[in-house]
Amino acid sequence: MNKPTVGKRTQWKQWAAGITATMSMVCAGTVYGWATTNLSRLMDKDSHIVITSDQSSWIVSLTGIGSMIGPFIGAACADTFGRKRTLLLTSLIYGVGWLIDIFATKVEELYIARVILGTGIGISYTTNPMYVSEIADVNIKGALGTLIAVNVFTGSVFTCSLGPFVAIRTLSIVLFLIPILFLCLFAWFPETPYFLASKKRYVEAAKSLSFFKGITDNQEAKNELEAVILSIEKNSATQKWTTKFREMLRPNNRKALGIIVSLIIAQLMSGNYTTMSYLEVLFQSANIGINTNLATVIVLVMGLLSCALATVTVEKVGCRPLLMTSTLGTSVTLAVLASYLIADRNGFNVTSVNWLPVVAIILFQLVYQLGLGAIPDALIGQLFPNNVKSIGSAIVTISDGVFGLVVAKLYQVIGDAVGEYVVYYIFSAACFLAFLFAFVFIPETKNKEFEEIQQDLAVSRLHCCRR
Repeated sequence: MNKPTVGKRTQWKQWAAGITATMSMVCAGTVYGWATTNLSRLMDKDSHIVITSDQSSWIVSLTGIGSMIGPFIGAACADTFGRKRTLLLTSLIYGVGWLIDIFATKVEELYIARVILGTGIGISYTTNPMYVSEIADVNIKGALGTLIAVNVFTGSVFTCSLGPFVAIRTLSIVLFLIPILFLCLFAWFPETPYFLASKKRYVEAAKSLSFFKGITDNQEAKNELEAVILSIEKNSATQKWTTKFREMLRPNNRKALGIIVSLIIAQLMSGNYTTMSYLEVLFQSANIGINTNLATVIVLVMGLLSCALATVTVEKVGCRPLLMTSTLGTSVTLAVLASYLIADRNGFNVTSVNWLPVVAIILFQLVYQLGLGAIPDALIGQLFPNNVKSIGSAIVTISDGVFGLVVAKLYQVIGDAVGEYVVYYIFSAACFLAFLFAFVFIPETKNKEFEEIQQDLAVSRLHCCRR
């Protein structure tokens, strides 16, 4: 079918909306960054709340429990009230979590705050891929999808850069202001045209399309709306959750879910989340030659730059090559870090190379964020049809929470029992397996319409990865 002639369009509002919507992921990043910069401080005897090593692992792990609650709320609200309102809801949840953290006087209150903040993370991770993918043109959909990871890192970098210079409670007050800023900025952007059209709010959907695509001609907006309605009718059925689960069992949807969940497991088994959460603790135990706060900020800034690089290169290079480069690179850098840790543990003189852990983790962050850290979030919006996008995002986020909880807890247990080097050798092996998985199973989505991607998912796995 020939596409109708279109006038001159713009995409800057899509970028503005994508950046602003994913500010909720900045809020998520501050939750992670708070743990990175504060766990070692809370274990100091002069802290306003003194915690043990075991309690620190629960602070990290309970965030994962909250992130398993959030997807149920996020998926239900996104389909009922809209993607925009659901994202705005996260500002309230983050705000409550930080308020509890500000006034906490005992570790149990920190636990409650982490569960609430984790719930906000779960909602954000579930809803952001839906909003971003539904407002983006095909040629920038992958790039906008990587903003989810970019803004998580932005929040972490900001928190870890500020944290060492202010009191723990002062940091929480500053972080409380970020969801308020997100609320004020994002409230001005419209709901996605796909959600509005699915609710038969066609006038609003046409206005939303005109806003995001820079369309000035009414007939052109109607043509675009007809294409959206056709896509909804083709891929949607009743909104009942039982139907959504049945739709998820279709071969293409199962394959898409398997690919993304596998990549999420690879993310967690790379050790990125736990390493970043315990980064200062790791640097202190590794006897590095520079200030641990400075080393932490350097690592996070380099990770942020790599995220930004993924955003500008994904549409030119493609998801699959970036994933393969990323997983192989993380495997090598983690093996180097593990080798340093085992040498240090066994009494070898590592003074001359005590900079190696910092360099290894910097390189790890560079290659991790270039692909494995950024691409899975983008693929959520590209591989799932609209009728199962909410349930698919929820399942992925819940899987992230479950495996994140297990990995975060086992990191401390295994590290204390047999040494951190064992954990990092396991992480290295997991990344190599992820490289093999990306080589065999991941389809390329660069500049492809949704129908083309679905055709790739339908063909045999080896033929698919060669396309």
